[in-house]
Amino acid sequence: MADDAEKKEENDCDDNRIPVTTTTTKNALITTQVGPCESHPHRVKVSIVGTGKIGMACAIAILMRKMASEVCLVDKDAEYAAAEAADIQHGGVFIGNPLVTGTADITFVKESAVVVIAVGEPTPGKPPDVATNLAIFRKIIPAIAKHACRAVLVVATQPVDVMSYIAWKLSKLPSSRVIGTGTLVDSMRLQYYLSQKLGLANTSVSCMSIGAQGDTSDLYAEPSLYTYYSFNWSTVPVWSGVHVAGMKLRDINPRMGETDDPEKWNEVSQAVNDCDANINSKKRERGPACWAVGFSTAEIVDAVLRDTKVVLPVSTYIHSCSHGMDKDVYMSIPCVLGKDGVHHTVRQKLTDTEKMGVQECADNIRNQLRTCGILQEPRDDVEE
Repeated sequence: MADDAEKKEENDCDDNRIPVTTTTTKNALITTQVGPCESHPHRVKVSIVGTGKIGMACAIAILMRKMASEVCLVDKDAEYAAAEAADIQHGGVFIGNPLVTGTADITFVKESAVVVIAVGEPTPGKPPDVATNLAIFRKIIPAIAKHACRAVLVVATQPVDVMSYIAWKLSKLPSSRVIGTGTLVDSMRLQYYLSQKLGLANTSVSCMSIGAQGDTSDLYAEPSLYTYYSFNWSTVPVWSGVHVAGMKLRDINPRMGETDDPEKWNEVSQAVNDCDANINSKKRERGPACWAVGFSTAEIVDAVLRDTKVVLPVSTYIHSCSHGMDKDVYMSIPCVLGKDGVHHTVRQKLTDTEKMGVQECADNIRNQLRTCGILQEPRDDVEE
């Protein structure tokens, strides 16, 4: 009798300790269930508008760095966006199991910390269509600003400097919270080519390109008259600031980067300017170049989400600055990035040649904005 009573007591204790309900497989497997959480306590959401090659490169770069707990893909083709999201979600175990969704509903950007805009991807072999991109921005930017009013907008749509200014104007958000990927890609390419020529690791070379992104010597359609204008501007490498381990290379070669440089370092500048065109011509219909843009965008997003205060050359609003430029424009200069976007800009001591290059970039970007109808003032390259 004593043994039976002892066994009964053990069984009673077991039942009290692990209550099991076998109505479903889930209830049989999970012994204790708490109420459903309305939201994850550490939710970090990033939305990407545009799921072309550049948009998806940005998404993959962000997901692989495990910086977001939720990524929302927004595209006019809802089925395609949902399919891309499902494809990623199925392998989510390798990227930290984030929630990945795909939709055509722009309202899904709500509660995003960052919204990456990568719509209007150019057709392979053709320049960016500014008129078409402007029409797209008129539709989506006010909606993004309405539903993600606290987000930082990161513009990756080409031409970045022009479209960043348009996004700022249409969103009516503080300029600090509208950032273009800018010359970060060009700076990384300059660092790569310099390191290759010096025989050093990329990270051992400190350099930066500012001004306008890439070499934009393409034809853009004027939206109302259907005429074409040619605008020429190139990124400005700051040769006066290139250094390795604190040693400025211009202290060794004062003509570095100039046209009369006997070592022809200016060929590196040309390689950076031609990079997009060369890559796109080789990728053809599989283009455009996207991975460097994706990685660069992820670096900007990381700076915002983690409030790193890293200094990066990104496209930001400039009215006047120490870079020798006093135009109302978006253009790339060194910026301190954090949770609120651009916290500060960093002064640089430029040569007269570099200042002239930056000013030329500003003039040409503003002329393109006039062509779009965003600015109404006279052209900067026409004497009154």
